[in-house]
Amino acid sequence: MLGTPTFTRKPLVTAVGVICSSAIFHVQADSAHMDTDEQMVVTATRTELTLKEAPASMSVITAEEIENSPGITVADIVAQATSVESNLDSTRAGRQTISIRGMDSDYTLVMVNGRRLSSASAIIRGNDFDLNTIPADSIERVEIIRGPMSALYGSDGMGGTINIITKAPTNEWRSSLSTDIATPNDGNGGQQHSVGLTTSGALIEDELFARFSVNQTSRDAWQPYTGEHPNGHERDDVTALEGRDSISLFGTLSWQAAENQTLDLDLGYSDDQRDSAAEFATGVNYSNSRVKRNSQAVTHSGFWAWGDTQVRYSRENVVDKNAADLGSSSRDIEELTQIFEASATTYLGDNHTLTFGIDYQHSELENYENLVSGTSSAYQGAIFVQDQWVMTDKLTATLGGRLDKHEQYGEEFSPRVYLVHQTTNDLAIKGGVGKAFKAPTLTQNQPDYVVASCKGGCDLVGNPDLKPETSWNYELAALYSQPRWNIEGALFRNEVQDLIERSDGYCPMGGDWNESARQCEDSSGNPTGGHGEKTYINVSEAIIQGVELAGKFQISQQWDLSGNYTYLDTEDKSTGEELLERYKHSGLMKLNWNPTYDLNTFVSARYRGERKIDSDITQDPYTTLDIGTVYYVSDDVRIRAGITNVTDESVSSELEYLGYVEAPRTYYVGMTADF
Repeated sequence: MLGTPTFTRKPLVTAVGVICSSAIFHVQADSAHMDTDEQMVVTATRTELTLKEAPASMSVITAEEIENSPGITVADIVAQATSVESNLDSTRAGRQTISIRGMDSDYTLVMVNGRRLSSASAIIRGNDFDLNTIPADSIERVEIIRGPMSALYGSDGMGGTINIITKAPTNEWRSSLSTDIATPNDGNGGQQHSVGLTTSGALIEDELFARFSVNQTSRDAWQPYTGEHPNGHERDDVTALEGRDSISLFGTLSWQAAENQTLDLDLGYSDDQRDSAAEFATGVNYSNSRVKRNSQAVTHSGFWAWGDTQVRYSRENVVDKNAADLGSSSRDIEELTQIFEASATTYLGDNHTLTFGIDYQHSELENYENLVSGTSSAYQGAIFVQDQWVMTDKLTATLGGRLDKHEQYGEEFSPRVYLVHQTTNDLAIKGGVGKAFKAPTLTQNQPDYVVASCKGGCDLVGNPDLKPETSWNYELAALYSQPRWNIEGALFRNEVQDLIERSDGYCPMGGDWNESARQCEDSSGNPTGGHGEKTYINVSEAIIQGVELAGKFQISQQWDLSGNYTYLDTEDKSTGEELLERYKHSGLMKLNWNPTYDLNTFVSARYRGERKIDSDITQDPYTTLDIGTVYYVSDDVRIRAGITNVTDESVSSELEYLGYVEAPRTYYVGMTADF
């Protein structure tokens, strides 16, 4: 949903508040100036709590921070949060992946106002389309949960959850126009621009409200490579960042049908076209992919004397047109997901807030390019319950559980227990344990699924013997705040059973697989011509654990300093080796200077430590530096400008060939006007 109007409710209804409803998911507040004690969040419980009270480790990115950010996409913006990594890694010509606490991007659940986005099965290479479908001008805030929330939201969020909460319309018509331009300085293309418009207000005062957002983004292909590759092809037209041309539209109608009931209709559309030239073992493969998405949702929210209810039906259709890379099929790949949800919250005495509900999801995939049968489908249903129990004035327990029923994998129960102790007015100590569950996708478990991989040197095939992944997750955190500073620390440990990973390559036609060269070779190292294969396998057990630190210090009225750091320790218990492609150390430090009321400036440094890419490939540590400024021409007009990657860091040529990218030094300028 894009917005729900504020309205007057009876005192009793107001007292019980709003849960998993449009009114909760669209809480309006000038959150840009809130501290940790006052920032309100809803994702952790489906009810409204302060950030300190929430039974989870969370980060919040406000509308003001989004507007002042140098990132044009939402993926750029969320990467500033603790333990969140946005990488251009081993994907289709530099698509962004979002990972939380060392879990792959496939384990990050993306939602809009509590409604999940899903296109994982339709878009098989580098799926950054979900985050890019939301116009930034329409966002009120982004709530990020580090760690799984399977008890409330089910599978897919084993690593964490990103909930994008959009702005709510009011009686007054207001509009906002934004434009941004970014240009790399190396002269190899990559210029990007974005234009967005949002307008909202009342069609019928106090009764019918509307909101509409449109955003258009274009990027020229970035082609920094020159010379000849050892296999003989020229690299001049190979893209490190693919060309992109996209438009996204979101609209909503919110009708206050009665004093205590609202009905919302949400419509979304996006058209995202990508052009790339990727290196393969035998040359260059040119790809033109176009992803169209249509989404609809109808939501009824009720606010009763005994509690609140929400019933929602949503439908999302994703079509990947011309997706064939090395195959011969010209048929589109299409995924249709339909979800029905119903939930309620009621209050038992003064100490218990009970939330319960059901949901049903059915997904259908049509893919004649990579599936011999051409189709795959699955349904999944669930019931869940949660009790927020105020045990004492200082101690609150959140107890929850979810029973999932999957068409192919049967029943799975995911319990969760989380405690929050308000030790003092300044100190809160949190901790809990929970179970998470994730079933294989519609392609991973299909025996007839085949897609070209390894830069064309092998095929990736499905595995019908895959088991669903489960994990037990433990967390202990503390938040301490003072008027001028605050600090947060957390210890976390995820014990993942049957983690789905890609196997090492093998050569079914004979020879040995050379991982570095991505090809089958004989004993003398000569290519055998055989086509290698990889498949999906379950790792018997994997451990992902670490430490998080984050804080902010108001040095003076004009200066403030903020930062975060994550230490990550991983292990594949079956081999004793660390998991690949995880940074052991990572962090961000940002210094803000506000010399006048109208001028804000910042400098930020992001550190990425060493990480193991493959058995014989390691990425060296490096630091990127960004600088920027925002100037308020008036209360309604803001101008922003700056430079990203001032130090012009890059990855090695070996990693570049494998598809890893660090965007070059880039200059940007933008403007936002309200009217």
